[in-house]
Amino acid sequence: MRFKFTVGQPVEYKPIGGNVGLFTVVRQMPEEFRAVDRKYRIKSEREHFERNVLECDLSASDKPESTYSVVLPLRRFGAHH
Repeated sequence: MRFKFTVGQPVEYKPIGGNVGLFTVVRQMPEEFRAVDRKYRIKSEREHFERNVLECDLSASDKPESTYSVVLPLRRFGAHH
């Protein structure tokens, strides 16, 4: 199985409960035994962290960043004091 997206490629990703946002592929993850889909690490310029996502949840993007809404931060359970 081959990777559909390359490192550095802009992609669209829609987090659960969020808007479609522009991300960049940071890394193609190693193949997992009996995995149905490839995994990637992606990063948005507007976030300070990377996300692990499945290939089926991404699509190629050729639109400028200004056309995308702000992606809402992940909601974490539990309180940090």
